[in-house]
Amino acid sequence: MNANETKNDDEIGARLKRALADTFGFRSFRPYQEEIVRAILGGEDVFAIMPTGGGKSLCYQLPAVCSEGMCVVVSPLISLMKDQVDAALNNGIDAATLNSTTSSSEYREIAEHIDQNRLDLLYVSPERFKNPRFKELLKNAGPSFFAVDEAHCISQWGHNFRSDYLELGQIVDEFPTCPVAAFTATATEQVGQDIVSSLKLRNPHCVKASFDRPNLFYQIAYKEDVERQLLDFLKECPDESGIVYRSTRKSVEQTAATLVKNGYKAEAYHAGISDADRIAVQDRFARDETPIIVATVAFGMGIDKSNVRFVVHGDLPKDVESYYQETGRAGRDGAPARCLLLFGYQDVAIHRSFLKDYEDETARAAAEFRLNEMARFAETDGCRRVNLLRYFGETYKPRALDGDAEEDVAEGCGSCDYCVGACKRVDATIDAQKALSAMARTGNRFGASHLTDILVGNLTEKIEKFGHNALPTFGVGKDKSKRYWRYLIQALLSQGIAEIDPSREYPIPQVTSLGWEVMRGRRTVEIVERPDRATKKARSKAVRGAANLKDALNSKDRKLFEALRALRAQIAKAENAPPYVVFSDKSLVDMAILKPRTDKEFLECSGVGVRKLQNYGTEFIAAVERFLEEN
Repeated sequence: MNANETKNDDEIGARLKRALADTFGFRSFRPYQEEIVRAILGGEDVFAIMPTGGGKSLCYQLPAVCSEGMCVVVSPLISLMKDQVDAALNNGIDAATLNSTTSSSEYREIAEHIDQNRLDLLYVSPERFKNPRFKELLKNAGPSFFAVDEAHCISQWGHNFRSDYLELGQIVDEFPTCPVAAFTATATEQVGQDIVSSLKLRNPHCVKASFDRPNLFYQIAYKEDVERQLLDFLKECPDESGIVYRSTRKSVEQTAATLVKNGYKAEAYHAGISDADRIAVQDRFARDETPIIVATVAFGMGIDKSNVRFVVHGDLPKDVESYYQETGRAGRDGAPARCLLLFGYQDVAIHRSFLKDYEDETARAAAEFRLNEMARFAETDGCRRVNLLRYFGETYKPRALDGDAEEDVAEGCGSCDYCVGACKRVDATIDAQKALSAMARTGNRFGASHLTDILVGNLTEKIEKFGHNALPTFGVGKDKSKRYWRYLIQALLSQGIAEIDPSREYPIPQVTSLGWEVMRGRRTVEIVERPDRATKKARSKAVRGAANLKDALNSKDRKLFEALRALRAQIAKAENAPPYVVFSDKSLVDMAILKPRTDKEFLECSGVGVRKLQNYGTEFIAAVERFLEEN
């Protein structure tokens, strides 16, 4: 690089840093952001895989601010586009959205702004891009570049395929001089290749950031009583906002009712509710009026709420990509958050029954593969983060854990239930032999529920019908509960000691070659002790491992944080905007710690740029001064 190139590079870097601070209120880039922005400004196509909360939107918003012309952002959900536009406008970026809810008068106004080159960002749905009238409007305006968000939707091997995304392959044909930047948070190697090919990206600048979300604490527990387990979990997350995912409308309604009955402000959300009611529920959640939403997976893809402190899956997701994306809705502000998955093998059977509805054999095979991988992740012992990253082809670098030296684990993340010691391993060889014997003696023809009835000696009509009460294994496990035996069978399946015959309609566990070695005494079996039997100390370590954002504050600072949060809510209500659009919780924590009393000090807080200083600086600085005078 010669002297002129070095000078130009330095000038570009300085210009980007100024825009980053003035517009977005950040003093430094997150990993990979600057190189993506530079690639776009340099006219290159880009394919970027970045985790949720990794700052994808800034990668196209910043070059939109720094370049002439308009960036066209293709996004899949109206609610997501609305949130992004609100946040952009709040930062002083000229932005608009065109979607199915746009009225004729609004369309004419936005079209006029496009013609007059008055927009930095235009958000559109993939359906809108197909419209010939819209394409003509764009061609006359000459956009600077395109950004395709949630790009995995273009791949049939992705977890959320949308046929309308296939039309986006025309961007390169119809706008050959415009760079195209594709972004996704969840893409395996195969999905990534599909995205590049389908969008016809030209020698793209490829970035694959780590899938690791270090601020998320992962927990997996055997599903016994979802409502009871959820209530126990929520006691450890007081006064926090979160999402609870259930698989059916009925379970959503039941769980939401249970939470309300127990004093929680919660609402249900699913496809059976009217569009108007769903929008109202989502708005109340975004505005912190309803802290907890119980929902099917129809909820959340368009949520940009930064202060979600927990995500609970009461049922198994259909694939690892969905699990990763849904848990990714927690802790988008980078602060600590918790993710709990309750798993039962019956969930796999339910998902597998839905596969029969697939007419396309390729799509069915892809869905079945993803389901099996999800079950394997939920069943497998070991560090949750290591197993999750492995699915995406990433190797987690082990590190020593903090805490008591004798309890430290040599490898692992230190931020999941397994690594902090909440999952104690115990020898279960004898019990495994009993369960395997029950499988073998009944011809590997019966499900887990029937097998557990045999083991505990429960004389059901079915057991009498088949004469299984005469088996030597009948009642050999009556010293333990049916829950324990179901959990043990699930553990045997996860370790390959038993397996499910995929050719059968229902999940029937059967003994494998490894299982016969166990029965003959040639192999031992260890299982992770059920969470409700884990020691009190281990459970408290799990809670400490998932520390709350406000735990960084002392009691005095926390009082100021609450005062600033009340002010934020008041301003958000007046502006008819979600509170996190005004400031994130992380910004408020910074203010509570730094206690800014001048404009310069206020700009030092995370997420405070020039526009937000102008809009809110006077009120927030005054609130800090009042607090200091009173305390």
